[in-house]
Amino acid sequence: MPANDRAGSPSLAVFTHGELIGDALIKIPFVRALRGLFPDHRITWITTEGTHLATTLRPMMDGLIDEFRADTGIGRSPLGLLRPMPIKDRFSLVLDTQALPWRTLLARRLRHDVFVSACAGYRLSDRRPPPGYTEPRHVLDRLFDLLEVAGGRRPPLDMAVPIPAEAEAEARAVLPDGPGYVAIAPGAGKRVKCWPLERFVELARAQVAGGRVPVFILGPAELDWLPGLRAAVPQALFPLQDAELAEPRYSPVRTIALTRRCAAAVANDSGTSHLFGLADVPLLTLYGPTIAEKLRPKVTRGTVLTAAAFGGREMERIPADAAIKEVEGLIRS
Repeated sequence: MPANDRAGSPSLAVFTHGELIGDALIKIPFVRALRGLFPDHRITWITTEGTHLATTLRPMMDGLIDEFRADTGIGRSPLGLLRPMPIKDRFSLVLDTQALPWRTLLARRLRHDVFVSACAGYRLSDRRPPPGYTEPRHVLDRLFDLLEVAGGRRPPLDMAVPIPAEAEAEARAVLPDGPGYVAIAPGAGKRVKCWPLERFVELARAQVAGGRVPVFILGPAELDWLPGLRAAVPQALFPLQDAELAEPRYSPVRTIALTRRCAAAVANDSGTSHLFGLADVPLLTLYGPTIAEKLRPKVTRGTVLTAAAFGGREMERIPADAAIKEVEGLIRS
């Protein structure tokens, strides 16, 4: 149902603190499942701060979110409990996705018929899971539990998002049929989360030795790595830098479409790892200072390597041969 046809439909609000790019990517399957569970509701996404769902990823939200009310300030300070609620609308259902009790108390002040929140073990919620419920560690599992409590049934988890035909055609032209491609994303939001670049070079060279083509996915923050990677792995491709692409060059849809042309993908814990997850290709994700159990991309076939398995939290503890072995296993299984 088009968004403008939902006037007069039941209204649903989702309250979040906001979404940086990684958070937003993680939540895309949740948003799609939300729409599937409540197809006739008008859905409003309300955030304390900004959200990349309303900006960077806005084209992927068409037909899913009817309205964004971003950067409202609701939940920015406990003093908000003493102020009038700036949103006066009434909602049939409010879903609170965050975990701070005072923010949940603020969210509960949104006018509603039913309020559902996992905060404090669902103690502030109008609907609750069965006795003995244990909260899962992964953020996406928690969100799907919230949907099940709110909607009475658990929607399916579908990680592979739809990609426009023109993006698929462009990706096919950039990565034509024939070679086996392996997507490699050496970057991350913080360099402390990055596996050493020379290890990625070893991994890429192993793909060349196996008859495959490494495809480096570099963002604008990693362009200083480009000359060294070209020299170290001359057989590699750099599609976001080399191809004649329409702007925005670094669009999430483009990265997902390119990744779907690959036999496997490798990434640090990063926003790109979640784009790879939305492509739903066999995926190896590398973790050091962050927690894999909470945030790892959910894919049909995937695995992780953690620095903790090799005695610490530093990314350099993960050996290249271990990653090469995991990629081979993903491709051959």
